[in-house]
Amino acid sequence: MTHKRVVITGIGPIASTGIGKDKFWKGFLHKETGLELVKEHIDKEIWDEFYVHKVKDFNIKEFGIDEDALGFIEDWKESPLDLDLQYLLAAVKLSLDDAHVDYVHEKDMGIIVTNESPGAENLFYKMLEEAFKNSHKKKNLTKKEFFSDIYYKTAKLGHEAQTFTLLFYIAKTFNIHKYSLFINNACASGLYAIETASDMIRLNKTPIMIVVGGDHPNIFKHLWFKMLGMYENDGKMKPFSTNGQGLVMGEGAAALVLEEYEHAKKRGATIYAEYLGGGFRLEGWQITRPKIGGDSYHETIRGALANSGLKPQDIDLVCLHGFGAPAGDYYEAKAVEDIFARNTPVTTLKPYTGHNLGGSTLIETSALLLALGANYIPAILNTKVINPKININLVMKDKSLELNNVIKTCSAFAGYNAAGVFKKIQ
Repeated sequence: MTHKRVVITGIGPIASTGIGKDKFWKGFLHKETGLELVKEHIDKEIWDEFYVHKVKDFNIKEFGIDEDALGFIEDWKESPLDLDLQYLLAAVKLSLDDAHVDYVHEKDMGIIVTNESPGAENLFYKMLEEAFKNSHKKKNLTKKEFFSDIYYKTAKLGHEAQTFTLLFYIAKTFNIHKYSLFINNACASGLYAIETASDMIRLNKTPIMIVVGGDHPNIFKHLWFKMLGMYENDGKMKPFSTNGQGLVMGEGAAALVLEEYEHAKKRGATIYAEYLGGGFRLEGWQITRPKIGGDSYHETIRGALANSGLKPQDIDLVCLHGFGAPAGDYYEAKAVEDIFARNTPVTTLKPYTGHNLGGSTLIETSALLLALGANYIPAILNTKVINPKININLVMKDKSLELNNVIKTCSAFAGYNAAGVFKKIQ
């Protein structure tokens, strides 16, 4: 079998730095992070307040998405579209437009979707609301009556929280009928999606694959990270810092169009980069922290290099996960220190867009591909004093540099470690 090359021909980002690749990248250049303090109310009481990187001026009607398809989804859901679904739909449309793919007539497309918990937050809200209402009903309400009442009032939302429905809505909207898959490997999902999409192209299942991931973080996710002591109170993520506490969430989504190289060349498509290959390991140790001293991340990166046919010295830029929690940052930095040359530039992009959870690696890969094309590395924001235990070449000021091969890595919750290598096609 002839080895098929896989390239990226479409980028569709939506984030706090901007909507669409041009505004999105301009936001990085101008350090426009869209950070806002969100105050969550229950009636007139403030439940909690927290910082989020917010998407500005988003309107689903401005993307030219088929209104009948949107109407079908609303009719079935019996409610307006969730914002995270709107982000995903808009990101796919942006990527297809950018790749100049006519999805109405193109029959050979597949799709992979990532999202950490579609519909779960709406279900939580509704169940809590109905439980509160029931607590004020007759005092002799039986357990069966209580359960039944809440179930029948939330059953529709429970069904909508199943991941296959989200995938179905997106595929139906864009006339996608080839290979499809939903992935939830925490915040490493996007890199797993790129690898799987690449495999489908190389196995001749389809010449075009779309990968899309995104999230609309809200109070429930914030409260969970706050309970874990991993939410940055002042809203500024400080990766690799002496005083980093953890993450700040960010809204948005990103989609990439992956395509077989000869197919793309025949179409005259713009090629952002070639995907050379990835490395993947499941550490399987703990949910919320990596195994310090373990070799899972090392093996992940080495696997990506081996599968891409490159050596550590061939890499011009490493883009890390940069969660902002001291243990995770050190774990990542130690792998880089052990594998790459001391002068290899290292950056992380979450302080610009926030942590988008299941969509984070696709948003950051979108920015990395644009950095590759621009030969420009955005500096790490907010970090003032680097943890003295970290001994890597962090990019603390914006840097112009000839970039040819770059690697994106992620050390996700539950030990989903992933890395992907991208090459500029000259």
